[in-house]
Amino acid sequence: MAASLDAVAEAGVDIVPVYFERFFAQCPADSAMFHNRAASQGAMVNEMLTMLLAQAASEEWVPMMMRAQVTTHWDHGEIALERYRDALDLLVDVLAETAGAGWLPEYEAAWRGQVERMFALIARVY
Repeated sequence: MAASLDAVAEAGVDIVPVYFERFFAQCPADSAMFHNRAASQGAMVNEMLTMLLAQAASEEWVPMMMRAQVTTHWDHGEIALERYRDALDLLVDVLAETAGAGWLPEYEAAWRGQVERMFALIARVY
């Protein structure tokens, strides 16, 4: 998965604005949850990447941290469970599109597999 991030980095594109343009297009009402956009948007993308990479590395702290993340997100109002799935899927879509031809089938399989695992964990603690 780290090699896939190298392919994304080689594109020289900041994925955060790309991600959030599409994120808010999917659900415009979600923009009200981001009070300090400059900080919170970058933090959200970094947290998702960190959690997925840590899960892939079998870090033991991931379930506890994901429970904390879901609990913290309740402060923003009710977020439908499927919205978490959509957010994770969108992240992988943006990574793949940004990397372009550098995005290999094994990268896609690795990231989608971790999204499946992460969403299952979110659903358990939701």
